[in-house]
Amino acid sequence: MNRAAPTRPRSGALPALLFALCATPAFASPDLDPLAEKGRQIMQAAECTRCHGVTDAAATAGVGRGIAPIERAMNCVTCHQWILGTKGDPAAIARQRQTFPDWDRYLDNIVHFRRLPDLGTLTRRVDPAFVRRFLDAPFDLRPHLDESMIPLRLSADDKDAVVAYLTALNGDAAVKRGRAGEAAVGPERIEAGRQAFLTAGCPTCHVMGAEPLVPGYGPAFFAAMGDRALLAPDLRFVRDRIPRATLVRFIVQPTAVDPRSTMPPLGVSPERAGQIADFLLHAPVKDGPAPQVAIDEAKPLSRQVTWDEVFEEVLGLICVHCHMNPESNDGDGGAGNTGGLGFAGLQLDLETYAGVKRGLVRDGRRVSIVEPPRPGEPPLLLAALLRRHAEAGRDVRPPYSGRRADAAGPDPQRPGMPLGLPPLPPEKVRMIATWLAQGAPGPAGR
Repeated sequence: MNRAAPTRPRSGALPALLFALCATPAFASPDLDPLAEKGRQIMQAAECTRCHGVTDAAATAGVGRGIAPIERAMNCVTCHQWILGTKGDPAAIARQRQTFPDWDRYLDNIVHFRRLPDLGTLTRRVDPAFVRRFLDAPFDLRPHLDESMIPLRLSADDKDAVVAYLTALNGDAAVKRGRAGEAAVGPERIEAGRQAFLTAGCPTCHVMGAEPLVPGYGPAFFAAMGDRALLAPDLRFVRDRIPRATLVRFIVQPTAVDPRSTMPPLGVSPERAGQIADFLLHAPVKDGPAPQVAIDEAKPLSRQVTWDEVFEEVLGLICVHCHMNPESNDGDGGAGNTGGLGFAGLQLDLETYAGVKRGLVRDGRRVSIVEPPRPGEPPLLLAALLRRHAEAGRDVRPPYSGRRADAAGPDPQRPGMPLGLPPLPPEKVRMIATWLAQGAPGPAGR
């Protein structure tokens, strides 16, 4: 599952690839009430547009009541799309190599943050009450997308304001909050909807709980679908998210409900769409086994682990996106170093061995991440990786799986790492644990 994006180019020519503080000034929209305007400015301060668009579909020019996009150099999605856009173009690759010698490595390694949903039109199809609950306890809604929503450091009032903004952004087109329960339907209607769902080809992108609706449509099949299936949600949650009337209209013509929708039109009649909606809203849903990962990090590997291996396979492949060396990145150290995404920053640089050895700053003092804080406790680097495995039992949901009921969700104050991505595979965790047990040796044994 560890298919993370590469390190950012180590050249001042590409400023702040990820997680630098947004330089776009906040400005008030005269068309938003005070609560919605507060939510808009909270989203801007939390840097939501690092990953998501927040567009105003009603705007005829400019950003309207939306949030201006961050420039490509500081936007994880558009930057990755730019890099991947040179694939198959030898001339374009050669040009980029002149500035970024590691360009081929970026092309080989970028998998994540290629396509994420636009939040500006979200409440045109999703009940704002669901959005509010999701902000309290984010989980993996899209099983083909490795990225997970990060835990936000927002108060309850702040989250209320965000939902008010996302609702106001869509005006009368927004779903009415707190929809009434749907009327029950009989088994014949549900079965008719199931057949309509299959005939329309919906299982090509979507799963619905743990039941494989078409033989052979497993994780390997969806992986082969690539970007076409990335944003397809698990439809077991439709009954919590979308009212029936909205769902029927969305199935008939997705962009008529949400102009930013990436779902293709199915070419079904309103009657057929109603049958599909009733299947999605009322069919029994089978839950699958929760992901269980056993890690014996206490059993070290029977070989020496080098700094180069640790950096190439973990720290330099994933962690430096949030924990960069500001001296080589125009003063930007990322969310986990100089701050961003609502995090004040820990002054932790994982791009250099010297930075790793310096550790992080907590309560005004430097703390090692490679030595146990107390006897019998793992070093902070290993502890953060293990916390992500514990969180993943609740907020990471591969196709046809369930959630561990006993698993804790991410703690906004001390989230596991890597933030918003799947946990490291057990063999990588053991590699890190072995390197730490060997004294965390540096380049050439330093």
